[in-house]
Amino acid sequence: MKVVLFSLLMFVSLVSSGQSEFPLQLMEPTDIKDIERLDYEVVRLNAKIRQCVAAGLAPVIECHCFYPDKLASALNLYRAVLEKHPDWENRAVLWWGSATSTPSNLHLGGLKRTIERPCQNLVSR
Repeated sequence: MKVVLFSLLMFVSLVSSGQSEFPLQLMEPTDIKDIERLDYEVVRLNAKIRQCVAAGLAPVIECHCFYPDKLASALNLYRAVLEKHPDWENRAVLWWGSATSTPSNLHLGGLKRTIERPCQNLVSR
């Protein structure tokens, strides 16, 4: 279910961003390792965001701000991945990892909009 929901969210992000390109399919083990490291950080951040929403601390759109260490980690890794793979920017990336038999995907444009969203509003509360 998680894979289907996440895939649907990635598709919606791709369509809403106005990009008509197909997902970039990764085949090289080093590329897959890079995206899996980033995906791991995103999963960790998303777990915290779900906890924030469940606890009613803030709307989902602001919950990433409650976890600055996890947010910084995801943002730093995102930037490092894009520095190494600039052609991945704003693209949906698809890969088959060694740990699962189902494909995984991550839309870097959607991720960018999430992790680079400003948090100043929370400071003034």
